[in-house]
Amino acid sequence: MNDSAFLYKQIEEIKTHLTDDPDNVDLLNDLGVGYYLAGEYEQSIEVLKKAVEIQPAIVKCQYNLANSYAEVEKYKLAIKHYLDVLELEPGHLPSLNNLADSYEAIQEFEKASQLFAYQVKIVPDNAVAHFNYGNFLLRSGDHIKAASSYQKAIEIEPSFTDAFFNLAWILFEVKAYSESLKFTIEGLSIDPEHQDLKKLRTKIRNQVG
Repeated sequence: MNDSAFLYKQIEEIKTHLTDDPDNVDLLNDLGVGYYLAGEYEQSIEVLKKAVEIQPAIVKCQYNLANSYAEVEKYKLAIKHYLDVLELEPGHLPSLNNLADSYEAIQEFEKASQLFAYQVKIVPDNAVAHFNYGNFLLRSGDHIKAASSYQKAIEIEPSFTDAFFNLAWILFEVKAYSESLKFTIEGLSIDPEHQDLKKLRTKIRNQVG
């Protein structure tokens, strides 16, 4: 049985259980997540809306509903539910990150920037927070600060190969080929099959001869 068939089998099993207990919030959440994983976001929204209506104070339901809204680019609704999560659990990092992404998507860049920076402030030893902030800075065109964020992510988590790649890519773009190659090789020493790093290594070697 392939992954897709297994997922739909699980969805059908959850629906069967819901016929006996239609207001079971845990089952509704699981069904909503199942639809989300299957790419059926509108179905996911309908199920998770019901779960939230029954019990608004459950973080996982609010968060999963927000994610489904974001997938269909209903960002204002996604923002509303991420904020609901953060009222319930102020330090919920996935919601802080996805809220920042949603603000960026509707071009509220100042709010997005503040949220990415806030994550780094409250969890300074979280490599993913620094990486996500670096990605935002890179998208914003601030390559120097982005590189600093990727370096911080690597300091915290030396096996963070995607941070190695992004840092190496920035250095490649500014023609700092030897430095770029150094980080590329370091990243490949951790994950020799990292395809982006392998491609970048080839590009660097083509430049330097």
